[in-house]
Amino acid sequence: MMSFPEVKETMLGLSTGSHKGRGVGDSRGKLIYDELLLNNDLLTHGIRHLAEMQLLTEGVGFDMISDMCSNIAKQFFIGYTQRQCALHNIPIEKDIIIEHVFDWEELEWDGIYTDLPVNPLNGSPILLVPKKVVRKFADIDYKDFWDTTYRHILKEIEIQRSINSIGKVPKISWQEINKKYNFCKKTVVDVLHENPDLKRKYIDQKERESIQVINLSEVKGTDSEKNSVEELIMELDQIKSGTADAKKYESFIARVLTTLFDPYLVDPRTQVKTFDGREIIDITFYNAADRGFWSDVKQKHGSNSIPIELKNMRDISNTEAFQIAARLNENMGKFGMLIVRDYDKLDIDRVYRRLYQENKVILLMNDDDIIQMIRNFGDGINPHLYMNQKYRTFMEGA
Repeated sequence: MMSFPEVKETMLGLSTGSHKGRGVGDSRGKLIYDELLLNNDLLTHGIRHLAEMQLLTEGVGFDMISDMCSNIAKQFFIGYTQRQCALHNIPIEKDIIIEHVFDWEELEWDGIYTDLPVNPLNGSPILLVPKKVVRKFADIDYKDFWDTTYRHILKEIEIQRSINSIGKVPKISWQEINKKYNFCKKTVVDVLHENPDLKRKYIDQKERESIQVINLSEVKGTDSEKNSVEELIMELDQIKSGTADAKKYESFIARVLTTLFDPYLVDPRTQVKTFDGREIIDITFYNAADRGFWSDVKQKHGSNSIPIELKNMRDISNTEAFQIAARLNENMGKFGMLIVRDYDKLDIDRVYRRLYQENKVILLMNDDDIIQMIRNFGDGINPHLYMNQKYRTFMEGA
């Protein structure tokens, strides 16, 4: 159960040469296992983050925490990869073997056959990972604990001792503190075993801090080529309104919104069926925002998921307004978007009726809105500011 080999399919790690890493084998797995069983504080209060293990176990570092998380999340990565391939028309191959996937019915690790893209150079399977969960280094780390928390406590102790003995505040460098108190992994592990409350306070502080998502465009070796603003606008212009280009329109809008709303709206899913299978939502995004416009939408309208209906039409009717309104409820939330090629005053009146009668907010957007957000994005202006203004204008117009 505690074996976590390198997840080579993601090709993420710390190696400078090959993608093959060590992973967490039996010996390191036993260290974690023993810590979980023998640590009375963990048995009493539980564990909130896997990364806590690198604060409590000498042989466990953030690379191993990454291996643990990647193995546990592998089933999710498989589904995410398949959805992204469908969204971006990436070819996949059938019945690819993926090793070490957890079987929740048998409670064991096993290999499975699934459909995935493969590396054209060597035929090995590829798993895509959402940018939202990619980090260069662990947020919870023994060095970070020392630098942000414990050495400050030690410095205060030294200052107080000096005041008590000589009556004045001394000059004490961090280098002196590190040397006197023997800064190393073992020191931190021993301190946190003796003072578990200190670990919990540190974890509380880390949870309050905003998490910085890695900017992949700044990472050497990543493909930075992107469609230019004018190329995207031209692509939209070339999509003709009507049923013939409906799929092309859906694919384009899904790709654009994924870029514009990242990292607050993540994991786009297209053609999502309702629980009874009778209705289909064109696109849903998971609302992962913890601040800003989308966080406000989550708090005010209960929208952990954002449903979006796409109509490749310039003349919509009551049917389209009713369709998106039917997707909004207490479980889904009462905020949605209806994106069309164009709309008029009558269409605006239709969505206002849904607000007055059912307290449902439906933001109408057309080509002009999409193009303006694309231009703003190209100019370095946050697209969420446009959404915030669009929402405010709608609500104030009511």
